[in-house]
Order: sequence, then structure tokens, then C-alpha cells
Amino acid sequence: MEDIAKAIGVSKNAVSLALRGKDGVGEELRERIIAKAREMGYGQEKQASQYILALIPRRNTHLLDGMFYQQVCFHMESYARSKGYLLTICSVSEEEEKACRPHPMLNQMPFQGVATIGNLSKEYCMLYRSCGIKYLMVDQYYDDIPVDSITTANTSATYMLTKHLIEKGHKKIQYIGSRKRTSSLYDRLRGYRQAMEDHGFPVLTNSYVEADNRDNLDDYSLLKTALDEMEELPTAFVCGHDVTAKQLIDILSAKGLSCPRDFSVVGFDDIQIPEISPLNLTTYRTPKAAIAQASIDCLTQNAGRPPQKLELYGELIHRGSVRDIR
Repeated sequence: MEDIAKAIGVSKNAVSLALRGKDGVGEELRERIIAKAREMGYGQEKQASQYILALIPRRNTHLLDGMFYQQVCFHMESYARSKGYLLTICSVSEEEEKACRPHPMLNQMPFQGVATIGNLSKEYCMLYRSCGIKYLMVDQYYDDIPVDSITTANTSATYMLTKHLIEKGHKKIQYIGSRKRTSSLYDRLRGYRQAMEDHGFPVLTNSYVEADNRDNLDDYSLLKTALDEMEELPTAFVCGHDVTAKQLIDILSAKGLSCPRDFSVVGFDDIQIPEISPLNLTTYRTPKAAIAQASIDCLTQNAGRPPQKLELYGELIHRGSVRDIR
């Protein structure tokens, strides 16, 4: 690493960050460092099976909504390193995704496998199915793309969250999450619907559920519109994400309503950051570390077996955002 740093004129730490796919160096410098490393034979003693590429949509890397993906990537890098693998994490721009161009990093290192993490388009994901190396989808799947995928058990999770609200006496419950945004959010809607139907209560809908906001539209405005359109508010909400729960509470608080006095809310993911933690949300803790470990194992083991869809259970976390109205 020291030789590479001297050749380019950067610090040894910058070289280390670039080769490990960490933040702290720009994309242009990262590519220069990797190109110089290949030129100087760095890591040639490693086999292709020791390199893994993780790709995450750039729109999923902003602070709040991207916390789940950031934590999964952290656990993936840590677990991969413990197993002797080098994980490179790169973002995918909307331009690259729409143009259906394979990530340029594929030409820089001899990767054994690629994992796409988050809501990338079907056309873009199809590129990696035919690129000649092992491919995995994390927190996403397409029914008509037969590749390995690993997600939270989303349908079961929202079934349990909705059942919890019903057991607390709630009968009028709304699901808040765009079903068109990701397969995970659609599966969470399915869990809500199934729980309501199984318990004999009406499935409610709203404009936010039907909003096609995959392209980073203003979620807050879409949610505010959906709430304003409701003639009567439900007693409880099942939110597809903790961030959505926060936005909902903010909007209704501005109208003078208080959680859980006037309405109950459950979230999803259990994001522990200052913006979310004070809300004391009842939520579903996604198994981030388990997803990360299963992802690395999938890309490095069981070569030649048929593709599989793996769903991992998390844990329902009871806090103070649900009122018992029995």
C-alpha cells in the first residue's frame, strides 16, 4: 500500500480506504488508486474468489432512509473480512441505472460475486444475471428473475405488527408505504392485508400506498396529501419504514394530534438515530447482521445449486407508540 501511495502522491490511509471500498475518497481518486494497484500487481496473489462487489443505489445512501443499507453494508464488510474476503462497496448513479451500464468497477478487479442492495430496476439487475459471476439481490427480488435473494421476512413481520395493533383493540388501521417502490414494501402491504382479512376487519387504502415514488419524489408531500384526503383518521397506522412513521407523526403533530394519545403507530427497521429514537416507536427490528452474513455465505458457498429466495425473521420491538384502546 505504501508503494501505491507514493506512486500516486496520496496517503497510505487513502489507499486503504479505496481498496476496501470505504468512504473518505472520491470516486475518481478511488478508480486511480485501484488502477495503479492492478498495474503494480497488488493483490495478484489473491484469487478471484476473494473479491466481492456490493452495489447500492445512490438514492438509498442519504442519512435517514439509507441507514438500513449502511448498516447491512457495514456488517457485510466486517463478516467478509473475517472470512478472508475483500468487499468493495460502490454506489450506482441514476444515470448508470437508466442506461443499463454495468458498474465500471467490474473491469477493475476479478470479482467472484456481485450483490445489489436495495431498489434497483429490473433491467439493471438483469445485467448481472448474465455477467458470468455469481449474483445476489439483497432486500429486493423480482419474481421473474431466478437468482438468489435475501430479504427480511417482510410479510410475516407486518402481519405480526398489525395483529399486535388488533390485540390492543384497534379495528381501523391504515398501512402507510408505497407498494410500487420496492418488493419489500409490497410484501409488507401483503402482511397488513392478510392480518386484517384474517381478523375480519376492512383493508383500508390511501393515495400514498399507490404512489409511484421510486424515483425519489417528495415522500413527505405525498404522505401529507394522503393524510389530508382521509375523511376520518384511523386509530392506528402500520408504517413500512421508521422514517415514514417519523414523517407521519410530524405531520399529525402539526395538526395538534399526539401519539399515542390520538393515534397509534408502528414502524419498521428499528433505526436507532437521534431523529428516530425519541419517538419511542414500536417497530420491527430487521436482522441486518444475519442478512449480511447470509449474503456473504451465499456468494462464497454452494456453487452450482439452484437459486433460492431466503427470508430471515427479525424481532417485534414493543415500545410506547401504541395505545391500548380495549
